[in-house]
Amino acid sequence: MQDILWLIPALPFAGFLFLVFFGKRLGEPLAGWLATLAVGGSFLSTVAVFLALRGETAHDRAYTQTLFSWLPVGGFEVNFGFLADPLSITMCLFVT
Repeated sequence: MQDILWLIPALPFAGFLFLVFFGKRLGEPLAGWLATLAVGGSFLSTVAVFLALRGETAHDRAYTQTLFSWLPVGGFEVNFGFLADPLSITMCLFVT
């Protein structure tokens, strides 16, 4: 399930970008439906990750998905990615 972590923030952001550029052309009802589908897809992704985390043991209840290495300096490295643990997924459920 950690493969879909990126969908949680990406779907609303993609919907936002699409509506910024093409929202006027779509018209009000269709643009509203598109925004609702983007947030709904994010919610369904969050529910899927939440249910997958519930099935893990207490030691394995954290998913990490590294997108890229942001700042590699010598032996020190700062990665950019997503971390899903029970607290962060609960907050995502409240937000979405």
